[in-house]
Amino acid sequence: MLVEVVLTAVLAVLLWAAFFRRPEGLPPGRWGLPVFGYIPLTRKSMEEQILDLHKKHGDIVIWRMGNQLMVFISDYQLGKEALARADFANRPDWEMFKFLEDFPLGVGASNGAHWHANRRFTLRQLRDLGMGKSKLVAGIQEQATKLVERLKQQANQAAPVPHALKVAVVNVIWNMVAGKMFEMEDKRLAEFDKLLQDLNAATFALGVRDFFPGLKYLPKFLQNLLFSMDLVEGFKEKFLAFFDEVVNEHRASLDPNNPGDLVDAYLLEMKEGSESPDVIRSEKDLGLLVLDLFFAGSETTTNTLTFMVQYLAMHPDIQKTMQEEIDQVLPKGTLATLEDKARLPYTEAVLHEILRLSSLLPVGAQHSAVTDTQLGGYFIPKGTTISTSAVFMHSDPRYWEKPEALKPERWLDENGKFTTKKEGFMPFGSGKRVCLGESLARMELLIFATAMLQSLSFAPPPGATLDVTADPAIPMFHTPRKQDVFITLR
Repeated sequence: MLVEVVLTAVLAVLLWAAFFRRPEGLPPGRWGLPVFGYIPLTRKSMEEQILDLHKKHGDIVIWRMGNQLMVFISDYQLGKEALARADFANRPDWEMFKFLEDFPLGVGASNGAHWHANRRFTLRQLRDLGMGKSKLVAGIQEQATKLVERLKQQANQAAPVPHALKVAVVNVIWNMVAGKMFEMEDKRLAEFDKLLQDLNAATFALGVRDFFPGLKYLPKFLQNLLFSMDLVEGFKEKFLAFFDEVVNEHRASLDPNNPGDLVDAYLLEMKEGSESPDVIRSEKDLGLLVLDLFFAGSETTTNTLTFMVQYLAMHPDIQKTMQEEIDQVLPKGTLATLEDKARLPYTEAVLHEILRLSSLLPVGAQHSAVTDTQLGGYFIPKGTTISTSAVFMHSDPRYWEKPEALKPERWLDENGKFTTKKEGFMPFGSGKRVCLGESLARMELLIFATAMLQSLSFAPPPGATLDVTADPAIPMFHTPRKQDVFITLR
């Protein structure tokens, strides 16, 4: 009997040490129970709960969710350090990133040699095709002109920012990738857009399955019901089926001596073969690489410009000052170029304030610890997920006076010149996985914004106001609410 008691006690101690005891050296925060981690009994959003954690414990906190160890960083300097280190270069092995592929493809979810090869290839192609250079300006100006004409049709009526904005933004990247353009009323793009919105809304549910891997053994119909896996598979298959047509067209017209776009260049690499056995070159990898660019290159810029319209509608004085500067620098009918950026300091300041206030990825794109390591004086175990909380950096009073306010003047020096304030500002990420298309996004924001404000003014519908906070229905992203704005011709 005594032996049984002793064995039971020893077993209890071992179980406690293995599952209940919090390992030493971890950041402060939430630990919770084995298997479940810490599940809060509250209606607060994820973002609100992380804010509570930061207020209570400081700039680096931990939260065990299911079997996932999550670390959230709200300090700019610490976040910048983490994103610059090879220790945190990986993406988590999450289905929401991998699109349910066994091996992560493309550039957003992949790791190691495959990620290095795809990132290097994509950057080289986008730069060769004009990203950040003057030769791409004409294409962006063309799309900005078409967008303004479509917005004019909506003048003097209350209606949401039209789908044409998404089309114009997509066409810039789509022309570089595949040498193609969508018409403003293209039904297929509208369908993809609707699928993307549904996919964004379903991301949180799919994440639950990532945090509790045992759920993958549930019957398939139940997983579809709970985690929208059929929606993810459906979107992926529809996009890849559409993209197969594009690939076949490119293969039929491919000139090895004169590749015209990113798809041509990739098909040539497929023919030549990869130098590394760890790098996959396949039509599916190309399709998912383009899907990454399609998603990242359209959603962020479209949402930023939509937030801009809504903020300016609620701040007519700032809108008027912006228009006066644009009118002075760009006579009617003259569209902005890269050379005009330095002459549009107030416009640049407004755009940077919109990027700061919108914080489209509020807790950043997640990274994963490649090995056991240290950060901020704490132990970070291998496999821990790292999130740099941009929304908290962008509202940190250590860097921003009255952070909740739209204050373009905070970006201007005493002579009214634009000053790139880097401290506390991280809208495109940082380090090894910094946004591939940052320079393209900046070009688009400048040209689209100036074209729109040259010809149009934005206001709330008569007798109404606009809510510039993010749509709470999409928990992992800051997405503008669908609401009417009132457009007038200038």
